[in-house]
Amino acid sequence: MKDSLLMLIALLVVAVLVVQVIIAFEILSGHGSVTTAQSNLGYVTVSATGTASAQPQQATLYLYVQGKGKTGAGATANLSVALEQLNSSLYRYVNGNLSNMQTTYYSLNNQTYGYPCGPYPAGVAGSSNGSAAQGVVYPCGKYNATSMYVAQEQITATIPDIHNLSKVIGALSAVNGIHITNAAATLTGQQSSSLRKLAYASAMTNATSQAQALAGNATLSIQNITTSYYNFYPVPYALGASSAAGINSSIQVNPQFYSGSATVTESITVQFSYNR
Repeated sequence: MKDSLLMLIALLVVAVLVVQVIIAFEILSGHGSVTTAQSNLGYVTVSATGTASAQPQQATLYLYVQGKGKTGAGATANLSVALEQLNSSLYRYVNGNLSNMQTTYYSLNNQTYGYPCGPYPAGVAGSSNGSAAQGVVYPCGKYNATSMYVAQEQITATIPDIHNLSKVIGALSAVNGIHITNAAATLTGQQSSSLRKLAYASAMTNATSQAQALAGNATLSIQNITTSYYNFYPVPYALGASSAAGINSSIQVNPQFYSGSATVTESITVQFSYNR
Protein backbone atom coordinates (compact mmCIF):
# COMPACT_ATOMS: atom_id res chain seq x y z
CA MET A 1 0.00 0.00 0.00
CA LYS A 2 2.74 2.43 0.95
CA ASP A 3 4.74 1.49 -2.14
CA SER A 4 1.75 2.13 -4.40
CA LEU A 5 1.24 5.62 -2.93
CA LEU A 6 4.89 6.49 -3.46
CA MET A 7 4.68 5.23 -7.02
CA LEU A 8 1.62 7.44 -7.66
CA ILE A 9 3.35 10.50 -6.23
CA ALA A 10 6.39 9.84 -8.41
CA LEU A 11 4.24 9.57 -11.53
CA LEU A 12 2.51 12.89 -10.72
CA VAL A 13 5.86 14.63 -10.30
CA VAL A 14 7.07 13.26 -13.63
CA ALA A 15 3.84 14.39 -15.33
CA VAL A 16 4.23 17.94 -13.99
CA LEU A 17 7.82 18.07 -15.18
CA VAL A 18 6.82 16.83 -18.64
CA VAL A 19 4.14 19.54 -18.91
CA GLN A 20 6.65 22.24 -17.88
CA VAL A 21 9.13 21.02 -20.48
CA ILE A 22 6.45 21.13 -23.18
CA ILE A 23 5.44 24.68 -22.23
CA ALA A 24 9.06 25.85 -22.24
CA PHE A 25 9.57 24.31 -25.69
CA GLU A 26 6.50 26.07 -27.06
CA ILE A 27 7.68 29.40 -25.71
CA LEU A 28 11.16 29.01 -27.17
CA SER A 29 9.59 28.03 -30.50
CA GLY A 30 7.64 31.28 -30.63
CA HIS A 31 4.21 29.69 -30.18
CA GLY A 32 3.65 30.80 -26.63
CA SER A 33 1.51 33.66 -25.35
CA VAL A 34 4.17 35.38 -23.28
CA THR A 35 3.95 39.19 -23.62
CA THR A 36 7.21 40.85 -24.76
CA ALA A 37 8.28 44.46 -25.20
CA GLN A 38 7.71 44.11 -28.99
CA SER A 39 3.99 43.55 -28.50
CA ASN A 40 3.73 46.93 -26.80
CA LEU A 41 4.87 48.79 -29.93
CA GLY A 42 2.43 50.69 -32.10
CA TYR A 43 3.02 51.82 -35.67
CA VAL A 44 1.85 54.83 -37.64
CA THR A 45 2.60 55.76 -41.28
CA VAL A 46 2.21 59.31 -42.57
CA SER A 47 2.92 61.24 -45.77
CA ALA A 48 4.18 64.81 -45.79
CA THR A 49 5.50 67.48 -48.14
CA GLY A 50 8.13 70.18 -47.64
CA THR A 51 9.22 73.07 -49.86
CA ALA A 52 12.12 75.49 -50.06
CA SER A 53 12.60 78.49 -52.35
CA ALA A 54 15.39 80.77 -53.48
CA GLN A 55 16.25 83.25 -56.22
CA PRO A 56 18.21 81.48 -59.00
CA GLN A 57 21.81 82.59 -59.34
CA GLN A 58 22.40 81.55 -62.94
CA ALA A 59 20.59 81.62 -66.28
CA THR A 60 20.36 79.32 -69.27
CA LEU A 61 20.24 80.74 -72.78
CA TYR A 62 18.90 78.76 -75.75
CA LEU A 63 19.85 80.00 -79.22
CA TYR A 64 20.73 78.97 -82.73
CA VAL A 65 23.27 80.35 -85.19
CA GLN A 66 22.90 80.32 -88.96
CA GLY A 67 25.22 80.74 -91.93
CA LYS A 68 24.01 80.88 -95.54
CA GLY A 69 25.84 80.42 -98.83
CA LYS A 70 25.51 79.26 -102.42
CA THR A 71 27.47 76.11 -101.51
CA GLY A 72 27.66 73.94 -98.44
CA ALA A 73 31.22 75.10 -97.83
CA GLY A 74 30.16 78.73 -98.10
CA ALA A 75 27.31 78.27 -95.61
CA THR A 76 29.61 76.47 -93.18
CA ALA A 77 32.22 79.24 -93.49
CA ASN A 78 29.61 81.91 -92.76
CA LEU A 79 28.37 79.88 -89.80
CA SER A 80 31.92 79.76 -88.44
CA VAL A 81 32.15 83.56 -88.66
CA ALA A 82 28.90 83.92 -86.71
CA LEU A 83 30.12 81.40 -84.10
CA GLU A 84 33.34 83.35 -83.63
CA GLN A 85 31.28 86.48 -82.98
CA LEU A 86 29.12 84.52 -80.57
CA ASN A 87 32.17 83.28 -78.65
CA SER A 88 33.61 86.79 -78.54
CA SER A 89 30.34 88.22 -77.21
CA LEU A 90 29.78 85.53 -74.59
CA TYR A 91 33.35 84.87 -73.44
CA ARG A 92 33.47 87.23 -70.48
CA TYR A 93 29.90 86.43 -69.43
CA VAL A 94 30.66 82.71 -69.10
CA ASN A 95 33.71 83.56 -66.99
CA GLY A 96 36.03 82.66 -69.84
CA ASN A 97 34.88 79.05 -69.68
CA LEU A 98 33.50 77.90 -73.03
CA SER A 99 32.56 74.54 -71.49
CA ASN A 100 29.48 76.43 -70.27
CA MET A 101 28.37 76.35 -73.92
CA GLN A 102 27.07 73.17 -75.51
CA THR A 103 26.05 72.36 -79.08
CA THR A 104 22.79 70.41 -79.02
CA TYR A 105 22.06 70.19 -82.76
CA TYR A 106 23.74 70.83 -86.13
CA SER A 107 22.35 70.73 -89.67
CA LEU A 108 23.37 71.64 -93.24
CA ASN A 109 20.51 71.83 -95.69
CA ASN A 110 20.00 72.85 -99.30
CA GLN A 111 16.99 75.09 -99.74
CA THR A 112 15.62 75.82 -103.21
CA TYR A 113 13.50 78.88 -103.66
CA GLY A 114 11.19 79.28 -106.67
CA TYR A 115 7.75 78.47 -107.97
CA PRO A 116 6.70 74.85 -108.47
CA CYS A 117 4.85 73.68 -111.57
CA GLY A 118 1.31 75.02 -111.76
CA PRO A 119 -0.63 78.26 -111.85
CA TYR A 120 1.28 81.31 -110.66
CA PRO A 121 0.01 84.68 -109.51
CA ALA A 122 -0.40 87.22 -112.29
CA GLY A 123 2.66 89.33 -112.93
CA VAL A 124 5.26 86.58 -112.59
CA ALA A 125 7.75 86.69 -115.48
CA GLY A 126 7.95 83.66 -117.76
CA SER A 127 5.85 81.81 -120.31
CA SER A 128 2.70 83.47 -121.51
CA ASN A 129 0.47 80.38 -121.72
CA GLY A 130 -1.58 81.17 -118.64
CA SER A 131 -5.13 82.15 -117.91
CA ALA A 132 -6.24 85.59 -116.82
CA ALA A 133 -8.12 84.20 -113.79
CA GLN A 134 -5.28 82.22 -112.24
CA GLY A 135 -2.33 84.08 -113.60
CA VAL A 136 0.42 82.60 -115.72
CA VAL A 137 0.95 78.84 -115.86
CA TYR A 138 4.57 77.72 -116.33
CA PRO A 139 5.76 74.28 -117.46
CA CYS A 140 7.99 72.42 -115.00
CA GLY A 141 11.57 73.65 -115.04
CA LYS A 142 10.81 76.79 -117.00
CA TYR A 143 11.30 79.17 -114.08
CA ASN A 144 14.42 80.41 -112.36
CA ALA A 145 15.01 78.69 -109.00
CA THR A 146 17.47 79.98 -106.42
CA SER A 147 19.50 77.39 -104.50
CA MET A 148 20.76 78.28 -101.02
CA TYR A 149 22.62 76.24 -98.41
CA VAL A 150 21.87 76.89 -94.73
CA ALA A 151 24.16 75.67 -91.94
CA GLN A 152 22.61 75.85 -88.48
CA GLU A 153 23.85 75.06 -84.99
CA GLN A 154 21.73 75.04 -81.83
CA ILE A 155 23.52 76.00 -78.63
CA THR A 156 22.73 76.07 -74.94
CA ALA A 157 24.78 78.50 -72.85
CA THR A 158 24.94 78.73 -69.06
CA ILE A 159 25.44 82.25 -67.73
CA PRO A 160 26.92 81.82 -64.21
CA ASP A 161 25.74 85.24 -63.00
CA ILE A 162 22.07 85.83 -63.77
CA HIS A 163 22.55 89.58 -63.40
CA ASN A 164 24.56 89.52 -66.64
CA LEU A 165 21.80 87.95 -68.70
CA SER A 166 20.28 91.20 -69.95
CA LYS A 167 23.76 92.35 -71.06
CA VAL A 168 24.31 89.04 -72.86
CA ILE A 169 21.05 89.36 -74.77
CA GLY A 170 21.91 92.94 -75.64
CA ALA A 171 25.37 91.98 -76.90
CA LEU A 172 24.00 89.15 -79.05
CA SER A 173 21.32 91.37 -80.55
CA ALA A 174 24.07 93.17 -82.45
CA VAL A 175 25.35 89.97 -84.14
CA ASN A 176 23.74 88.91 -87.42
CA GLY A 177 22.87 85.24 -87.77
CA ILE A 178 22.23 84.66 -84.04
CA HIS A 179 18.68 83.96 -82.87
CA ILE A 180 17.70 83.60 -79.22
CA THR A 181 14.79 81.20 -78.75
CA ASN A 182 14.53 81.08 -74.97
CA ALA A 183 16.05 82.36 -71.74
CA ALA A 184 15.38 80.94 -68.28
CA ALA A 185 16.56 81.51 -64.73
CA THR A 186 17.98 78.28 -63.29
CA LEU A 187 19.39 77.03 -60.00
CA THR A 188 23.06 76.17 -59.67
CA GLY A 189 23.96 72.62 -58.62
CA GLN A 190 24.84 73.86 -55.14
CA GLN A 191 21.53 75.73 -54.86
CA SER A 192 19.55 72.67 -55.93
CA SER A 193 21.32 70.46 -53.38
CA SER A 194 20.87 72.98 -50.56
CA LEU A 195 17.20 73.61 -51.33
CA ARG A 196 16.47 69.91 -51.54
CA LYS A 197 17.95 69.36 -48.07
CA LEU A 198 15.84 72.20 -46.68
CA ALA A 199 12.69 70.84 -48.36
CA TYR A 200 13.43 67.36 -46.99
CA ALA A 201 13.92 68.71 -43.46
CA SER A 202 10.62 70.58 -43.75
CA ALA A 203 8.85 67.41 -44.92
CA MET A 204 10.29 65.43 -41.98
CA THR A 205 9.10 68.10 -39.52
CA ASN A 206 5.61 67.93 -40.99
CA ALA A 207 5.61 64.12 -40.89
CA THR A 208 6.74 64.03 -37.25
CA SER A 209 4.02 66.49 -36.23
CA GLN A 210 1.35 64.35 -37.90
CA ALA A 211 2.67 61.15 -36.29
CA GLN A 212 2.82 62.72 -32.82
CA ALA A 213 -0.78 63.85 -33.13
CA LEU A 214 -1.85 60.33 -34.08
CA ALA A 215 0.29 58.62 -31.42
CA GLY A 216 -0.79 60.92 -28.60
CA ASN A 217 2.59 62.65 -28.31
CA ALA A 218 4.33 59.36 -27.50
CA THR A 219 8.04 59.00 -28.11
CA LEU A 220 8.53 58.13 -31.77
CA SER A 221 11.19 56.06 -33.54
CA ILE A 222 11.66 56.12 -37.30
CA GLN A 223 11.29 52.71 -38.94
CA ASN A 224 11.35 53.56 -42.65
CA ILE A 225 11.44 56.61 -44.97
CA THR A 226 10.46 56.64 -48.65
CA THR A 227 10.86 59.62 -50.97
CA SER A 228 7.76 59.50 -53.13
CA TYR A 229 8.08 62.74 -55.10
CA TYR A 230 10.63 65.39 -55.98
CA ASN A 231 10.00 68.44 -58.11
CA PHE A 232 11.72 71.64 -59.15
CA TYR A 233 9.28 74.31 -60.22
CA PRO A 234 10.82 76.36 -63.05
CA VAL A 235 10.59 80.08 -62.54
CA PRO A 236 8.77 82.37 -64.94
CA TYR A 237 10.87 84.68 -67.08
CA ALA A 238 10.14 87.81 -69.03
CA LEU A 239 11.97 89.85 -71.62
CA GLY A 240 11.33 93.53 -72.10
CA ALA A 241 12.46 93.47 -75.74
CA SER A 242 12.50 91.11 -78.69
CA SER A 243 14.44 87.91 -78.00
CA ALA A 244 15.36 87.46 -81.66
CA ALA A 245 18.91 88.60 -82.22
CA GLY A 246 20.70 89.64 -85.36
CA ILE A 247 17.68 91.29 -86.95
CA ASN A 248 18.43 94.96 -86.37
CA SER A 249 21.84 96.25 -87.47
CA SER A 250 24.30 96.77 -84.62
CA ILE A 251 22.15 98.68 -82.14
CA GLN A 252 22.51 97.07 -78.74
CA VAL A 253 19.46 96.97 -76.51
CA ASN A 254 19.57 95.37 -73.04
CA PRO A 255 16.12 93.95 -72.17
CA GLN A 256 14.83 93.64 -68.62
CA PHE A 257 15.03 90.11 -67.21
CA TYR A 258 13.06 88.96 -64.16
CA SER A 259 14.61 86.03 -62.32
CA GLY A 260 11.68 85.32 -59.99
CA SER A 261 11.92 82.54 -57.40
CA ALA A 262 12.54 78.80 -57.76
CA THR A 263 10.83 76.25 -55.51
CA VAL A 264 11.91 72.70 -54.69
CA THR A 265 9.32 70.25 -53.34
CA GLU A 266 10.01 66.99 -51.47
CA SER A 267 7.24 64.49 -50.64
CA ILE A 268 8.01 61.57 -48.30
CA THR A 269 6.28 58.68 -46.56
CA VAL A 270 7.53 57.80 -43.06
CA GLN A 271 6.72 54.85 -40.78
CA PHE A 272 7.13 55.50 -37.05
CA SER A 273 6.95 53.12 -34.09
CA TYR A 274 5.99 54.16 -30.56
CA ASN A 275 5.35 52.62 -27.17
CA ARG A 276 1.66 52.13 -26.42
